Amino acid sequence: MLLVGAAAGQEASSPELIARGKALVSRHCAVCHAVTTTGDSPNPSAPRFRRLNERYDVEALSEGLAEGLAVGHGPMPEWTFPPADVTAIIAYLKSIQERGGPPLTKPAPPRP
Repeated sequence: MLLVGAAAGQEASSPELIARGKALVSRHCAVCHAVTTTGDSPNPSAPRFRRLNERYDVEALSEGLAEGLAVGHGPMPEWTFPPADVTAIIAYLKSIQERGGPPLTKPAPPRP
């Protein structure tokens, strides 16, 4: 069972899967959102994808992507993606999240 989980985790972070996720968000989302590791969103009210982890559990976005991602404002269309695309998008999103700021918990002091 652990081996299956490790293989799935490894697949989720493969360069090919991440590249596929990047292509999908570039095609469907870049009109409004900053979808890479730099730059501002073309629509100032659209969050930058590299900072989604400040608002959401990125992994938890998979349900919305599969069932229909919709928001109650402006021109945001409702998106629905098949499971393979959801996996690729989540892998890409996880790969670009900014990791700034102090750690949430302090590391244990080194042992003498």
